Amino acid sequence: MAGATGAEGGLAAALAEPEVHHRAGRLSEALAGYEQAAGAFPGEAEPRFRIGLVRAESGNLDAAEAALRQAVALAERGHYLYALGDVLERRGDRSDAIATWRRALAINAALVPAHARLGQALVDDGESGEAATHLRVAAEARPGAARSWNNLAVALLAAGRPSEAESAIRRALDAKPDHGQALHNLARALVDQGREAEAKPVLQAATRADPANARAWDMLGSLCLRAGALLESREAFDRAIAADPALAIAWVHLANFCTHTGLAEEAVEACRRAEALGPPDAAQIGSSRLFAMQYAGRHSRDEVFEAHLDWAARYAPAGPPVAFANAPDPERRLRIGYLSPRLHRASAAFLHVPVFEHHDRSRFEIHCYAEQDIEDEVTRRIRATGVAWTDTRALDDEALARKLRDDGIDIAIDLAGHTPGHRLAALARRPAPVTGTWLDYFNTTGIGTVDFLVSDPVHSPPGDGQRFTERIARLPHCRYCWEPPAYAPEVMPPPCANGSPVVFGSFNRMAKLSPETLRAWCELLARVPGSRLVVKNSALGGAAEREYFARWFADRGINPARVDFRGISDHAAMLAEYNGIDVVLDTTPYNGGLTTLEALWMGRPVVAVEGDTLIARQSKAILSAAGLAELCAPDLDAYVDLAERLAGDPQGLARLAAGMRKRLLASPLLDFAGFTRDLEALLRDEWRRWCAGQGAANG
Repeated sequence: MAGATGAEGGLAAALAEPEVHHRAGRLSEALAGYEQAAGAFPGEAEPRFRIGLVRAESGNLDAAEAALRQAVALAERGHYLYALGDVLERRGDRSDAIATWRRALAINAALVPAHARLGQALVDDGESGEAATHLRVAAEARPGAARSWNNLAVALLAAGRPSEAESAIRRALDAKPDHGQALHNLARALVDQGREAEAKPVLQAATRADPANARAWDMLGSLCLRAGALLESREAFDRAIAADPALAIAWVHLANFCTHTGLAEEAVEACRRAEALGPPDAAQIGSSRLFAMQYAGRHSRDEVFEAHLDWAARYAPAGPPVAFANAPDPERRLRIGYLSPRLHRASAAFLHVPVFEHHDRSRFEIHCYAEQDIEDEVTRRIRATGVAWTDTRALDDEALARKLRDDGIDIAIDLAGHTPGHRLAALARRPAPVTGTWLDYFNTTGIGTVDFLVSDPVHSPPGDGQRFTERIARLPHCRYCWEPPAYAPEVMPPPCANGSPVVFGSFNRMAKLSPETLRAWCELLARVPGSRLVVKNSALGGAAEREYFARWFADRGINPARVDFRGISDHAAMLAEYNGIDVVLDTTPYNGGLTTLEALWMGRPVVAVEGDTLIARQSKAILSAAGLAELCAPDLDAYVDLAERLAGDPQGLARLAAGMRKRLLASPLLDFAGFTRDLEALLRDEWRRWCAGQGAANG
């Protein structure tokens, strides 16, 4: 025993001088002393541990790891393993570091630094629940350390436990009230609990405490945008980008702002900037750019087409050829697979639900592939029709394509196009013998493996020069039917029929209000004395925003008092507002769709302009199906003339209003059974085409 004590005393003496050098930062002298001690005491772990620490501090991680592993081999102690885990994580071996810290805690559960580092690593690894357990130990061991409580809050937020995260953050703020990151995380916790109004002042405090926190600025901008405080949101997004030009999400949110407020060209550029940063969702950002190009109206049809081709080449290249086992029987019962992120209460629901309910189940087996985290009454209504249902969120593109093949789908139909949540890259892998796109988009997908696009003779007239990678498959009438909302109020006579001044109106989103459209409206107001204009959309919720857009009209000679700017409201209340409008004005080159249908259902004529793209002919197609093709003008001059003539015929407007719903009910637009039979005939023709091709290939 005395000999052992003497050896320990000798080791302590050998380590004393190099330890002094180590603490003083004289690493080379410390290293030499520790190496001398290791040579003198070859069976002792401590000198190797010290060597590992010095090597790590010097940046020589390979040598540090070797020394620490030697120390652990001689004596498996918790703090040795903690240091080894640190080196492993610094080398990028996070999984090995996590395993090593777990070993350290198995030996010494009171090793607080190991709890802290393991917790942070687990957050980065997506194991937020376990991370929170370790980070709580670290925080409770240091109750006055704001950073520890904030780290715990990050894990709790990632684990979906915002209420607990809020409690942890408030502990951090008790220790340091101006902790900018903690304030940012408090705002996140409040938003996750649905308390956005409380979150805004917290974010303002976060940006005051840390003006360089780009994510806090970005979050503040997003809150302002959702609340309709558009001018504040623009300033916040600009500050976020100034603080971190490489923060892709800030560019995306700026693009959303620009689209929301009609600054389409700026939206295109912001999307380009975000894409160039290579974020994980670059494909969806690219799709948003394609959308914005069509709002802008400054890009030719060919330019937009080429942009779609470029998107497909970058994000959805065609997969290898696929051999299908589907029986090429042209008349058998077919399996149809619909892919959509919006099989819930969304604007498209009024278009596709009637089809699901009227499909002939004796001839078609219907499958739905849903990319959504919402289930509501519309979802339940669709599922009640007997469709086979697959939640696609956990499936990557290859797995989704394989799922459709395994299900034996004969025709896969994309219902999204380039709208948010699409799965176009799965279609590029040829998930079914026949693939098509329909309904929620208005241009090509750009993907060569999509065989057809559902349109009609008005949206896509024969000989039209608009280019698509898909073949145009035309329905005999409009490319969709529509179910009016049951809660729509009764139609009232137009106000001008009772002698009131004429009121024009547009409820289209601000992004559609092109400069050409706004100039036409100004001319119309100038030509119809005493008339007023109602503009209603989600960009006009705040007084500052209404004043901003009012100045636009004032600068063009229109008294802003003649323009009534309104923000969004409940859908039923919005429909009721049409009873205060006499004539509805469509937008160009991006027409209304559901907006046009809703205005007609509320008894109001919609004056439109026919353009040269599918989306620019949308209102003409709807009006033609309703027997009102004369309400679509060939150009903007004729559009103004037509609106002026309608305004001068109050009794004619009253007759239109009185008979409009009867007219629509008798039209193809509300013939759900007839439309579905036409769609089924189109799908059958597409299947026969594939079967004929199979026969030719085997002949």
